[in-house]
Amino acid sequence: MDQQQLVTYLDQLNVEISELQAPESDKARLSELIAEIERQLISTVIESEPHTLVEQVEVMVTQFEEDHPAVASILNNIMLTLTNMGV
Repeated sequence: MDQQQLVTYLDQLNVEISELQAPESDKARLSELIAEIERQLISTVIESEPHTLVEQVEVMVTQFEEDHPAVASILNNIMLTLTNMGV
């Protein structure tokens, strides 16, 4: 269930990124984060430190929460889901 929910959140984030009025560098960072999360989902072995990915998402939440609350909300949901999955 958590993995399917995470995929849903990633899809929502992709939609938000496409509509986001932000510098291309911000959009690129979000897209890179999505790609990293997707790599972790398909990998049978967690390649990086488990909490590193959650920490990256947490930093992004902080960076986007003021100017882009919808993005921050989705990122927060992703962070909570990753934590629940033990990633």
